[in-house]
This record gives sequence, C-alpha cells and structure tokens, in this order.
Amino acid sequence: MNSNGHPSDRVWLTPLLNRIANVAGEEAAIALGRARPGERVYIPEHVTADHWLVQVVGLDAAEKIAAAFGSMKIEIPQAIAGDKRRRAAAIADLIEKGYSTNEIVRTLGISQNTVAEHRRRRPPADPQLKLL
Repeated sequence: MNSNGHPSDRVWLTPLLNRIANVAGEEAAIALGRARPGERVYIPEHVTADHWLVQVVGLDAAEKIAAAFGSMKIEIPQAIAGDKRRRAAAIADLIEKGYSTNEIVRTLGISQNTVAEHRRRRPPADPQLKLL
C-alpha cells in the first residue's frame, strides 16, 4: 500500500522504474523517466547536493536510489508521457481503483484536464450490475 491507501501496483511503469519507485517513490521514478529518458547513466554509491540525480529527484530520493543502484550504469526508460495507449490504460486503471483526479495527476504527472477528459469518455456504469 502507498501513503494514499492504494495498492502500489504501477502497471504503467517499466520494471526498472517500478524498482526505482519501490526504493525512492513513484514521483522520483516518474521524474527520472522524464528527465533522462533513454539515457545510460552512472549511479554513484553516494550523491552530493550538486549531483544531477539530486537535482531531478531530491536529496532523500537520490540517496535511496544511490543505496540501491550505486556503482551501476542503468538505462533510464521513458516515463509514460510519450505512450498514449499506456497512459490511457494507466488512467483507466486508476479511475477503476477509485483514485481521485488529484491522485491520478500526482501519480502520473499529467494534467487535470487529461484526467477529466478520460472520465468524460468513460462509458457510464451499468446500473444493472449493482443488482447482481
């Protein structure tokens, strides 16, 4: 469970970004996937305040990433921003799980208008299903 009480199954993230999210949080993983998509980067064992990783994810998250991936070169996958199908699936998944619009915006790093549009296009719930 994450801090919002929702399950932390982040189907919209790649396996590596999921591992980073497990260590440093979803926001850090998404920020990293947006800041350095497709880049092969070296993660040091220890980071300083002026290191690029700290600038991207903050000191606490950078220290956690360094502890888990230190002395490794990793290729940063792209966050979901460029893949409309994966983003749409992620939005639908989070709506289905009961996430609020603000939670979806924070989790996926997208606009409220995008979430609102997906909610509008969503087929209405079948009231007959409640009778089952």
